Amino acid sequence: MKKLSFIFLLLFGVFLAGAKAQITIAPTMVFIDQQERFGSFLVLNGSNQAQEVSIEFPFGYPTTNNEGNVQMVYDDSSRAQQYGISNLVKGFPQNFVLQPGQRQTVRMTVRPKDFSDGTYWTRIKTTSSAQNPPIGEETEDGITAQITYKFEQVTTLFYKHGDTNTGIEIQNFTQQNAEDNFKFIADVNRSGNSPFLGSIILTVTDSDGNEIVEKRASTSIYFEYRQVFEIAQNELENGKYTAEITFETQRPDVPSENIIQMEPVSQSISFTKK
Repeated sequence: MKKLSFIFLLLFGVFLAGAKAQITIAPTMVFIDQQERFGSFLVLNGSNQAQEVSIEFPFGYPTTNNEGNVQMVYDDSSRAQQYGISNLVKGFPQNFVLQPGQRQTVRMTVRPKDFSDGTYWTRIKTTSSAQNPPIGEETEDGITAQITYKFEQVTTLFYKHGDTNTGIEIQNFTQQNAEDNFKFIADVNRSGNSPFLGSIILTVTDSDGNEIVEKRASTSIYFEYRQVFEIAQNELENGKYTAEITFETQRPDVPSENIIQMEPVSQSISFTKK
């Protein structure tokens, strides 16, 4: 009898319709430094099946395309050599089985190296699949279909060494009219020796200085980045407006003490709705 296995690869905790989340990971960012080279995160099995879990440490970072959509880069060997610590991280355990409701602490350490001042990182890829997946029904031709869901969740380990700093240089901030909305596009570069972790805020004020619209996005900027905000045309009456974009090192999902701070950076433009 033949057996077919169909493996569905799900990235960043986005699941197929009808599939139930298998494991939960916390926190999604782990921070360690030269004084404390050990860090940890928790893996919890929230399903009703035993899960086989494996941990890997690939180098990668997010960037954006022309539309401002985030994409992951995993094949940049030059930046991996400069900023990556994948080959220096040891995690334990890296392979284990979690029973339903069970949890496991994964501990990590970074081996010493002659680091320059700055922040280095690796991704933490946690892969899980049911230890004994259910066998599907047998078809008329004698083929049994077995469906195995394979889940991948990617989080981050940061290693800070020496004096760390970050900054944002706004290269361009523009506004475009579309049929149904206004687009506000900011192209920036990260300066300093560490990634920017924080929030991007767009505020639109009218000619009297009244705030009409505010939009926020939490983000991580490693190198070049494009942020796009959209505001529906019907949110604004005819008139003159000022749009201001601000980058600040605060975000609701990361404690302030783990974020490398900088003074907020802003830029404004004027536009008119007719």
